[in-house]
Amino acid sequence: MSVANEWGRITTWCRTHAPVTAAAFHPGLSDSIIDEFAASTGVSWPQDLRDLYRVQNGSLTHDDRTGLFLGSVLPDKFLYPIDVATEVRLTLLETWDDTIYENPDLYPADEMDRRDHDDAGTAASMFIPTFIPFAGLDDYHYFVDTRGGALHHCVTEYASDGTDNGGPIWASISVMLAAHATALETGDTIGVWKPVVSKGVLEWEVDA
Repeated sequence: MSVANEWGRITTWCRTHAPVTAAAFHPGLSDSIIDEFAASTGVSWPQDLRDLYRVQNGSLTHDDRTGLFLGSVLPDKFLYPIDVATEVRLTLLETWDDTIYENPDLYPADEMDRRDHDDAGTAASMFIPTFIPFAGLDDYHYFVDTRGGALHHCVTEYASDGTDNGGPIWASISVMLAAHATALETGDTIGVWKPVVSKGVLEWEVDA
């Protein structure tokens, strides 16, 4: 299982069944560009995360002229372009820096560093530097946990109202993509979400 293979399954399906959505995908990035953005985070990116940006760099979500929705390969989030991902990360870190500074009775000054040294998959109950977001919508984000341990590079959801306390969802980005590729190919659900296509646009509906 690899990011390239699973993304290939998704794009092949979309080109056949949801061509409007397929046409909205941004092409992948060069290693030098990925290196630049990874270096800006000060964190070593797992191979799956680097491979994700090699095969795509997010997508258009709406037509600039008509405003029409162009679909998404994720049910309730969009894959971030790499510059958006790093900007979202900085915003979340700054928010938590302020929260810790303003609440010394609740958080030691080094709380982020302490949580950074926990094993991957351990709830931090905040957003910490070793989290790299790559998809999201509004206040909900998927991130790769780059901390060490057995769950290194697992995918977890961060939400402003629940932080990362829901725990890991997928073992890796490639596992996540494989699950979505299978849902598209079989019509099965991802959680409560079922893929549907309307006028060439891939959407997801809650399966009652």
